[in-house]
Amino acid sequence: MKKLICAKDIETLHNNGDQVILINKQTIITPSAKDLAEEYHMLLKKSESESVNTVFDSQEITKEYLVTLLKNLLNEAGITGFEEEPFECQTHSSGLKIIRGSTVKLSALNDTDEDVCYQEILSSQAGEIKLGILAINNSHLYEEDTLESVNYVVDGTLQVTIDETSFEAYKGDIIFVPQHSAINWSTPNKVTILSGKLKSGG
Repeated sequence: MKKLICAKDIETLHNNGDQVILINKQTIITPSAKDLAEEYHMLLKKSESESVNTVFDSQEITKEYLVTLLKNLLNEAGITGFEEEPFECQTHSSGLKIIRGSTVKLSALNDTDEDVCYQEILSSQAGEIKLGILAINNSHLYEEDTLESVNYVVDGTLQVTIDETSFEAYKGDIIFVPQHSAINWSTPNKVTILSGKLKSGG
């Protein structure tokens, strides 16, 4: 298994008083890490006379490893905010897309409630239709002055309240929400909803 050493690792070793860094052919040192080690006069000691990869070789490189390497290089270059894609997607030049549902990573809608999560997965070219996945875990979501939407209950049980009237929706049910509604979505368990919102024309 390859080991990555970045500038942050060199800084930590230096702060700990370490002056010798043991490396082998499985060790990858980023350019900035190598420069920092030289600046601190730290010795890179090769075990068994093995050479060091300052970039990497093509063997035993995984996708996850390349993502980690790229993140470290970008961070060292001062480029922040690099994040993994929220889902895996296959595309065709015609515009066709296949989104791998099992790979979709949801994010909390706000800082106060981590039990309500959402991820937009598709948007029409004109931005008139947006499709996303909403998950509510033993919580509720109140929406006011809504966009027109069509919502499919993928899993779980949902309680929908509008104008003080409540309805139960179950797996496989489809809920149409008219524009400019005030609606409360809630569940005592966990529910996953595929939600398509239609942007108002006026």
